[in-house]
Amino acid sequence: MGNRSIILTSTKKGSGKSVIAIGTFLKLKENNLNPGYFKPIGDSSTITPKSLTDKDVSVISAIVARKFSKDQICPHYLNPHYYLDELLPQESSEVMEKIKDAYDHIAGLTDFVIIEGNHNYMQYASINLDDIRIAQEINAKIVICAPILDDNDFNLLIAAYNYCKLKGVDVLGVIISAVKEPAEQRIAKIFKPLLKSMGIKVLGGLKNSKTLEKPILAEVLVAVDGKLLVGDYIKIKNNKIDGFIIGAMNADRALSYIQTSKNLCIITGGDRTEIALNAMETNIAMIVFTGNLQPKIEVLERAREKGIPIILASSDTFTITQRLQNIHTEIQPGDIELCLQQVDQNIDWEEFTK
Repeated sequence: MGNRSIILTSTKKGSGKSVIAIGTFLKLKENNLNPGYFKPIGDSSTITPKSLTDKDVSVISAIVARKFSKDQICPHYLNPHYYLDELLPQESSEVMEKIKDAYDHIAGLTDFVIIEGNHNYMQYASINLDDIRIAQEINAKIVICAPILDDNDFNLLIAAYNYCKLKGVDVLGVIISAVKEPAEQRIAKIFKPLLKSMGIKVLGGLKNSKTLEKPILAEVLVAVDGKLLVGDYIKIKNNKIDGFIIGAMNADRALSYIQTSKNLCIITGGDRTEIALNAMETNIAMIVFTGNLQPKIEVLERAREKGIPIILASSDTFTITQRLQNIHTEIQPGDIELCLQQVDQNIDWEEFTK
């Protein structure tokens, strides 16, 4: 295989692989290269009747890789939570051959292939389909993407690097991105010097990417399996949410927090009329009523007047909160320029093409 390729792998979810993949793809195009995008294994748990494919694949294929079909971009799908129900270790060799064939097709028609790995570098190791094994099979280099909050995350990064070297995989470098601002100082003062002393190349790190991580109303609606009671879905589906607040607390405490924040999604029971009405006098983005408790007419009317979307969900507040904590956000078409900026300003993308 003469084509150059890298696998963006990660220590855990939330590493910004999709941002890096899109930004690098666009940067390579700017420099008159013919890049391709490939995702060996898609996440079947994110497939919807409308998309019929992995969410990341659906978005990225529409944005940057239209010359290949979604099936070519992503040849196989597994549920990351229950994949052993779908595939046993002794059956995985056929899937690997399928992945290699799909990769060869894209590699044969491009100069450079950006490969987006699984949720983390060890995922699917029990069936021999982890990122490191795939890198070995297609002779791809590895870039480890690591979201950093504290020393434990740094430890995960070193463990991933050591595992790659143990397996004889060429690690091009690491991308370390601060999850919160305090981590940026620790990265600069402690982690980067340590990585340099270990001979590990730092290729950069995403910064100020919170906008790219914010969920949109459509994603919230899917996550809570809810019904939109107020709002025009077509007009508001891409509205971004800055954060969530649980309205089960004392009404005064909840309102005090809401007043100091902006663009929040309030999660509360349909019987919490006081919280809902007071919250709508602030800069909230939307309200999710839980427990299938229909809010009062006065609440719905006020929401229509203020232009605040209302969603009704059947599950209880705790369950809805858990779902929203694990919400899967995807990059929107309007975000691609931000992806390009992230790579252009914060990532040494030229190292990818060496």
